[in-house]
Amino acid sequence: MKEFFRALKNKRVRREYLKSIAVGIVSTALDFLITAVILYLAGRSEYDGFIGVITGKLKPNSTYVLPVSIYLIATVLSFVISVLFNYIMCTFFVYEYGNVGKNAKGFTKFAIFALIGLTITTICSLICSNVFGLTGSNVWWIKIAISLAIFVFNFFTRKYFVYNVALIRDDEHTISL
Repeated sequence: MKEFFRALKNKRVRREYLKSIAVGIVSTALDFLITAVILYLAGRSEYDGFIGVITGKLKPNSTYVLPVSIYLIATVLSFVISVLFNYIMCTFFVYEYGNVGKNAKGFTKFAIFALIGLTITTICSLICSNVFGLTGSNVWWIKIAISLAIFVFNFFTRKYFVYNVALIRDDEHTISL
């Protein structure tokens, strides 16, 4: 962690980090919007309008409980779409050495780390909904908390394993896939 804060003193790293935050916010908004649309389509007869999906407000006398399977499908689909958006933005906008990851090997690494992130997201979502019983408007708090943790994971893995120019210069330390 000490090394991370020392690295932020570097102007290029700081710029990449700020761009990564901006792309992360847009990507998360895209993820949330797609999730909300899917949840609304699945339960539109029960929610009090589209905003009801976000607030958890149901129509009067409704006893609708969001099926975990629908929530997980929405989470996976929205995550995949936002990861594709994120890859494009990271490659062409965020990282100074984005061209390092602009090939099949870079995309494969990006996808593997995204799948790890998806696995963490899915497991945490299952635990929160099944073990702790968090449903309704609480799913958004779950997504926010998980997204913050995944952002940190994403920045480090992308910075050091996908878009790291040193990886192409130093085959001894390159991660082979």
